[in-house]
Amino acid sequence: MTSDIWTSSLLNDLSDDDLQSFQEIVVKDIKNHYCSSDEKSILKNNLDLWLFCLRNIRKEVELKLSHRKINIRADIHRMHEDGIPQSEIDLFYIEAQKSRNSIKKFLTAVERKTLYVKLLIDEDDKN
Repeated sequence: MTSDIWTSSLLNDLSDDDLQSFQEIVVKDIKNHYCSSDEKSILKNNLDLWLFCLRNIRKEVELKLSHRKINIRADIHRMHEDGIPQSEIDLFYIEAQKSRNSIKKFLTAVERKTLYVKLLIDEDDKN
């Protein structure tokens, strides 16, 4: 059973390890790796922290995407300078785009989950 230390704690009282543990549950939920009922309960009992983690994950993923885009351009430029055949450059570019698409798919899942949590917060505020 997963203990829920987050519900009864203030954000300032949580250690980096505590936040990392909570974020692992959030990532598991984003990836649909079927959280246990305890983990789902932890998420629903900590909506603000859940939203906080989702926003942090989104920022990290967006940063990763922009870095990857720049790195791909630099690598392709370097490959041209090194005289690498265009066919190899094309294969590299295709693989790089597949990787970027996977990251974008994850980002979409983060955004979808963020909207869901905002709806839960709105519903909770109404009650």
